[in-house]
Amino acid sequence: MLRWIAGLTVSIGTALILLSPPTAPAQAIKAALESATLAKTAAPQWPLDLGYKPADLHPLTLAPSGCPFIEATISGVPISLMFDTGTAAGMVLTNSAPPVPYRVEGRGGELNADGTPRGESSRIRIEVLSVLGQVFKDVAGSLSDWKMFSSSPFNGTIGLDFFLDRRVTLDYRALKVGVSAAPLPSNLDSRRFVSVDLIEPPQSQGHILYIHARVNHRDAIIYLDTGYNVSFIDPDFVQGLPAVERPGKFKTFRQAVPMEIGGQTFVLDDLRESPIRRGLGADRPVALTLGSDVLSRFIITIDLRARKLVFALGE
Repeated sequence: MLRWIAGLTVSIGTALILLSPPTAPAQAIKAALESATLAKTAAPQWPLDLGYKPADLHPLTLAPSGCPFIEATISGVPISLMFDTGTAAGMVLTNSAPPVPYRVEGRGGELNADGTPRGESSRIRIEVLSVLGQVFKDVAGSLSDWKMFSSSPFNGTIGLDFFLDRRVTLDYRALKVGVSAAPLPSNLDSRRFVSVDLIEPPQSQGHILYIHARVNHRDAIIYLDTGYNVSFIDPDFVQGLPAVERPGKFKTFRQAVPMEIGGQTFVLDDLRESPIRRGLGADRPVALTLGSDVLSRFIITIDLRARKLVFALGE
Protein backbone atom coordinates (compact mmCIF):
# COMPACT_ATOMS: atom_id res chain seq x y z
CA MET A 1 0.00 0.00 0.00
CA LEU A 2 1.38 3.38 -0.96
CA ARG A 3 0.95 6.48 1.16
CA TRP A 4 2.00 10.11 0.91
CA ILE A 5 3.18 11.90 4.03
CA ALA A 6 2.94 15.69 3.96
CA GLY A 7 5.77 17.77 5.41
CA LEU A 8 5.83 20.75 7.75
CA THR A 9 7.94 23.87 7.45
CA VAL A 10 8.18 24.01 11.24
CA SER A 11 8.19 20.78 13.20
CA ILE A 12 7.64 20.52 16.93
CA GLY A 13 9.42 18.20 19.23
CA THR A 14 11.52 15.32 18.10
CA ALA A 15 11.72 15.02 21.83
CA LEU A 16 14.56 12.69 22.51
CA ILE A 17 17.29 12.64 25.09
CA LEU A 18 19.86 10.10 23.99
CA LEU A 19 22.30 10.44 26.83
CA SER A 20 25.94 9.48 26.67
CA PRO A 21 27.15 7.07 29.35
CA PRO A 22 26.69 8.75 32.74
CA THR A 23 29.67 10.55 34.21
CA ALA A 24 28.63 9.70 37.76
CA PRO A 25 27.12 6.45 39.11
CA ALA A 26 24.14 8.36 40.50
CA GLN A 27 22.98 9.34 37.03
CA ALA A 28 22.80 5.69 35.97
CA ILE A 29 19.66 5.37 38.12
CA LYS A 30 16.65 4.16 36.11
CA ALA A 31 13.05 4.54 37.18
CA ALA A 32 11.45 1.35 38.50
CA LEU A 33 7.82 0.25 38.20
CA GLU A 34 5.71 -2.19 40.19
CA SER A 35 2.08 -3.33 40.08
CA ALA A 36 0.29 -5.28 42.79
CA THR A 37 -2.68 -6.22 40.63
CA LEU A 38 -1.79 -6.50 36.93
CA ALA A 39 -0.50 -9.98 36.07
CA LYS A 40 2.55 -10.27 33.84
CA THR A 41 2.38 -11.44 30.24
CA ALA A 42 5.00 -13.72 28.69
CA ALA A 43 6.59 -12.76 25.37
CA PRO A 44 5.12 -15.72 23.43
CA GLN A 45 1.62 -14.96 24.74
CA TRP A 46 0.90 -11.36 23.75
CA PRO A 47 1.06 -11.93 19.96
CA LEU A 48 -1.67 -14.54 20.37
CA ASP A 49 -3.76 -12.37 22.70
CA LEU A 50 -3.45 -9.32 20.45
CA GLY A 51 -4.08 -11.21 17.22
CA TYR A 52 -0.67 -10.90 15.57
CA LYS A 53 0.42 -13.41 12.93
CA PRO A 54 4.09 -14.50 12.70
CA ALA A 55 4.55 -12.28 9.64
CA ASP A 56 3.36 -9.28 11.69
CA LEU A 57 6.34 -9.52 14.09
CA HIS A 58 9.58 -7.67 13.40
CA PRO A 59 12.90 -7.25 15.24
CA LEU A 60 13.43 -4.38 17.65
CA THR A 61 16.85 -3.19 18.78
CA LEU A 62 17.78 -0.99 21.73
CA ALA A 63 20.35 1.79 21.80
CA PRO A 64 22.74 1.89 24.78
CA SER A 65 20.37 4.56 26.11
CA GLY A 66 17.51 2.03 26.08
CA CYS A 67 15.51 3.73 23.32
CA PRO A 68 13.95 1.46 20.64
CA PHE A 69 15.11 1.27 17.01
CA ILE A 70 13.45 -0.39 14.01
CA GLU A 71 14.79 -1.31 10.59
CA ALA A 72 13.81 0.63 7.46
CA THR A 73 15.08 1.18 3.93
CA ILE A 74 15.31 4.52 2.15
CA SER A 75 15.35 4.05 -1.63
CA GLY A 76 16.85 0.60 -1.05
CA VAL A 77 19.45 1.66 1.54
CA PRO A 78 19.03 -0.12 4.91
CA ILE A 79 18.93 2.19 7.92
CA SER A 80 18.12 1.80 11.60
CA LEU A 81 15.82 4.55 12.90
CA MET A 82 14.57 5.32 16.38
CA PHE A 83 10.88 4.57 16.83
CA ASP A 84 10.07 7.88 18.48
CA THR A 85 6.52 8.59 19.60
CA GLY A 86 7.68 12.15 20.28
CA THR A 87 8.36 12.90 16.59
CA ALA A 88 5.54 15.27 15.72
CA ALA A 89 5.48 14.76 11.95
CA GLY A 90 7.20 12.71 9.26
CA MET A 91 10.72 11.51 9.86
CA VAL A 92 14.07 12.97 10.81
CA LEU A 93 17.48 12.08 9.41
CA THR A 94 20.66 13.32 11.01
CA ASN A 95 24.08 14.10 9.61
CA SER A 96 25.43 10.89 11.15
CA ALA A 97 23.12 8.65 9.05
CA PRO A 98 24.55 6.55 6.22
CA PRO A 99 24.32 8.22 2.77
CA VAL A 100 20.79 7.92 1.35
CA PRO A 101 19.16 9.58 -1.68
CA TYR A 102 17.07 12.68 -0.96
CA ARG A 103 16.45 16.15 -2.32
CA VAL A 104 16.58 19.35 -0.31
CA GLU A 105 13.50 21.58 -0.55
CA GLY A 106 14.41 24.41 1.81
CA ARG A 107 15.12 25.27 5.41
CA GLY A 108 12.83 24.99 8.40
CA GLY A 109 12.79 25.54 12.14
CA GLU A 110 12.76 22.93 14.88
CA LEU A 111 10.93 23.74 18.10
CA ASN A 112 11.09 22.30 21.58
CA ALA A 113 7.93 20.95 23.21
CA ASP A 114 7.31 24.29 24.91
CA GLY A 115 7.46 26.12 21.55
CA THR A 116 10.90 27.65 22.02
CA PRO A 117 13.31 27.48 19.05
CA ARG A 118 15.66 24.52 18.97
CA GLY A 119 17.50 25.22 15.72
CA GLU A 120 17.25 25.00 11.95
CA SER A 121 17.20 21.97 9.70
CA SER A 122 16.85 21.22 6.00
CA ARG A 123 13.49 20.14 4.65
CA ILE A 124 14.05 17.06 2.50
CA ARG A 125 12.01 14.66 0.38
CA ILE A 126 12.66 10.95 -0.02
CA GLU A 127 11.44 8.96 -3.01
CA VAL A 128 10.67 5.64 -1.26
CA LEU A 129 10.61 4.62 2.41
CA SER A 130 9.91 1.03 3.47
CA VAL A 131 9.25 0.32 7.14
CA LEU A 132 7.75 -2.67 8.97
CA GLY A 133 5.98 -4.12 5.95
CA GLN A 134 4.69 -0.96 4.28
CA VAL A 135 5.99 1.25 1.48
CA PHE A 136 5.58 5.03 1.42
CA LYS A 137 6.37 7.27 -1.53
CA ASP A 138 7.28 10.92 -1.77
CA VAL A 139 8.02 11.20 1.95
CA ALA A 140 8.78 14.57 3.52
CA GLY A 141 11.15 14.88 6.42
CA SER A 142 14.02 16.89 7.80
CA LEU A 143 17.80 16.64 7.90
CA SER A 144 19.33 17.91 11.13
CA ASP A 145 22.55 17.94 13.11
CA TRP A 146 22.30 15.09 15.62
CA LYS A 147 23.69 17.41 18.30
CA MET A 148 20.42 19.36 18.16
CA PHE A 149 18.64 16.45 19.83
CA SER A 150 21.19 14.25 21.53
CA SER A 151 24.56 13.87 23.19
CA SER A 152 25.25 10.70 21.17
CA PRO A 153 25.18 10.27 17.35
CA PHE A 154 22.15 8.50 15.88
CA ASN A 155 20.74 8.03 12.36
CA GLY A 156 17.33 9.60 12.83
CA THR A 157 13.77 8.98 13.95
CA ILE A 158 10.49 7.77 12.59
CA GLY A 159 7.21 8.70 14.24
CA LEU A 160 3.59 7.64 14.40
CA ASP A 161 2.65 9.30 11.09
CA PHE A 162 3.56 6.00 9.46
CA PHE A 163 1.16 3.97 11.60
CA LEU A 164 -2.12 5.85 11.20
CA ASP A 165 -3.90 2.83 9.69
CA ARG A 166 -2.15 0.15 11.75
CA ARG A 167 -1.65 -0.67 15.40
CA VAL A 168 1.82 -1.31 16.72
CA THR A 169 3.01 -3.20 19.83
CA LEU A 170 6.44 -2.71 21.40
CA ASP A 171 8.05 -5.34 23.62
CA TYR A 172 11.44 -4.03 24.71
CA ARG A 173 12.35 -7.16 26.66
CA ALA A 174 11.61 -9.62 23.86
CA LEU A 175 13.05 -7.23 21.23
CA LYS A 176 9.91 -7.55 19.14
CA VAL A 177 7.54 -5.11 17.48
CA GLY A 178 4.17 -6.22 16.15
CA VAL A 179 2.31 -4.35 13.40
CA SER A 180 -1.19 -5.16 12.13
CA ALA A 181 -4.07 -3.51 10.30
CA ALA A 182 -6.55 -5.76 12.12
CA PRO A 183 -8.74 -4.20 14.84
CA LEU A 184 -7.78 -4.68 18.46
CA PRO A 185 -9.42 -7.80 19.94
CA SER A 186 -12.42 -6.90 22.08
CA ASN A 187 -11.92 -9.72 24.61
CA LEU A 188 -8.54 -8.90 26.14
CA ASP A 189 -8.03 -10.36 29.61
CA SER A 190 -8.49 -7.46 32.06
CA ARG A 191 -6.21 -9.25 34.54
CA ARG A 192 -3.29 -8.75 32.15
CA PHE A 193 -4.26 -5.83 29.88
CA VAL A 194 -5.42 -2.30 30.64
CA SER A 195 -6.85 -0.14 27.85
CA VAL A 196 -7.14 3.65 28.00
CA ASP A 197 -8.28 6.36 25.59
CA LEU A 198 -5.77 8.62 23.92
CA ILE A 199 -6.24 12.38 24.27
CA GLU A 200 -6.31 14.30 21.00
CA PRO A 201 -3.12 16.41 20.98
CA PRO A 202 -2.90 19.93 19.59
CA GLN A 203 -2.64 19.86 15.79
CA SER A 204 0.89 21.26 15.91
CA GLN A 205 2.02 18.21 17.93
CA GLY A 206 0.98 15.63 15.36
CA HIS A 207 0.08 12.23 16.82
CA ILE A 208 2.12 12.16 20.01
CA LEU A 209 0.67 10.34 23.01
CA TYR A 210 -1.25 11.78 25.98
CA ILE A 211 -3.56 9.93 28.37
CA HIS A 212 -5.61 10.83 31.44
CA ALA A 213 -4.37 9.41 34.73
CA ARG A 214 -3.98 10.12 38.41
CA VAL A 215 -0.50 10.94 39.67
CA ASN A 216 0.15 11.13 43.41
CA HIS A 217 -3.65 10.99 43.91
CA ARG A 218 -4.35 14.00 41.64
CA ASP A 219 -6.01 14.10 38.23
CA ALA A 220 -3.35 14.64 35.60
CA ILE A 221 -2.17 13.94 32.08
CA ILE A 222 0.73 11.65 31.24
CA TYR A 223 2.90 12.11 28.17
CA LEU A 224 4.53 9.00 26.67
CA ASP A 225 7.68 9.38 24.61
CA THR A 226 9.82 6.43 23.51
CA GLY A 227 12.47 8.92 22.38
CA TYR A 228 13.27 9.87 25.97
CA ASN A 229 15.49 7.40 27.78
CA VAL A 230 14.46 8.75 31.20
CA SER A 231 11.18 9.65 32.92
CA PHE A 232 10.27 12.81 34.82
CA ILE A 233 7.74 14.03 37.36
CA ASP A 234 6.76 17.69 37.52
CA PRO A 235 7.56 19.46 40.84
CA ASP A 236 3.86 20.39 41.21
CA PHE A 237 3.07 16.70 41.82
CA VAL A 238 5.71 15.71 44.36
CA GLN A 239 4.03 16.80 47.60
CA GLY A 240 4.57 14.20 50.30
CA LEU A 241 6.72 11.92 48.13
CA PRO A 242 10.04 10.64 49.50
CA ALA A 243 13.05 12.30 47.87
CA VAL A 244 16.63 11.20 47.28
CA GLU A 245 19.30 13.78 46.51
CA ARG A 246 22.10 12.69 44.18
CA PRO A 247 25.02 14.42 42.47
CA GLY A 248 24.81 15.08 38.75
CA LYS A 249 22.61 16.96 36.29
CA PHE A 250 19.40 15.87 38.00
CA LYS A 251 19.62 16.45 41.74
CA THR A 252 16.28 15.20 43.10
CA PHE A 253 14.71 11.78 42.54
CA ARG A 254 11.25 10.90 43.84
CA GLN A 255 10.26 7.54 45.28
CA ALA A 256 6.99 5.60 45.70
CA VAL A 257 5.08 7.68 43.13
CA PRO A 258 1.54 6.28 42.69
CA MET A 259 0.33 6.33 39.08
CA GLU A 260 -3.24 5.22 38.30
CA ILE A 261 -4.04 4.28 34.71
CA GLY A 262 -7.34 2.76 33.63
CA GLY A 263 -8.20 1.57 37.13
CA GLN A 264 -4.77 0.00 37.70
CA THR A 265 -2.25 1.43 40.17
CA PHE A 266 1.47 1.34 39.52
CA VAL A 267 4.25 2.54 41.81
CA LEU A 268 7.24 4.33 40.30
CA ASP A 269 10.60 4.74 42.00
CA ASP A 270 13.59 6.92 41.11
CA LEU A 271 11.73 9.42 38.96
CA ARG A 272 13.73 12.49 38.10
CA GLU A 273 12.10 15.68 39.31
CA SER A 274 12.04 18.33 36.58
CA PRO A 275 9.51 20.86 35.24
CA ILE A 276 7.43 19.51 32.35
CA ARG A 277 6.83 22.49 30.10
CA ARG A 278 4.16 20.94 27.93
CA GLY A 279 0.74 22.56 27.76
CA LEU A 280 -2.33 21.10 26.08
CA GLY A 281 -4.94 23.69 26.92
CA ALA A 282 -6.66 20.83 28.76
CA ASP A 283 -8.40 20.91 32.14
CA ARG A 284 -5.53 19.16 33.92
CA PRO A 285 -1.74 19.53 33.78
CA VAL A 286 0.90 17.15 32.46
CA ALA A 287 2.39 15.53 35.55
CA LEU A 288 4.58 12.78 34.13
CA THR A 289 6.73 12.19 31.10
CA LEU A 290 7.21 8.45 30.70
CA GLY A 291 10.33 7.58 28.73
CA SER A 292 11.77 4.28 27.65
CA ASP A 293 13.14 3.45 31.11
CA VAL A 294 9.54 3.00 32.32
CA LEU A 295 7.91 2.05 29.02
CA SER A 296 10.36 -0.85 28.69
CA ARG A 297 8.63 -2.48 31.68
CA PHE A 298 5.42 -2.63 29.65
CA ILE A 299 4.28 -4.30 26.48
CA ILE A 300 2.60 -1.27 24.97
CA THR A 301 0.15 -1.20 22.06
CA ILE A 302 -0.63 2.03 20.20
CA ASP A 303 -3.77 2.16 18.05
CA LEU A 304 -4.28 5.63 16.61
CA ARG A 305 -7.34 4.56 14.60
CA ALA A 306 -9.20 3.44 17.72
CA ARG A 307 -7.56 6.19 19.84
CA LYS A 308 -6.47 3.52 22.32
CA LEU A 309 -3.37 2.68 24.29
CA VAL A 310 -3.10 -0.83 25.74
CA PHE A 311 -0.66 -1.73 28.51
CA ALA A 312 0.52 -5.15 29.63
CA LEU A 313 3.37 -5.89 32.03
CA GLY A 314 6.33 -7.68 30.48
CA GLU A 315 7.60 -10.83 32.13
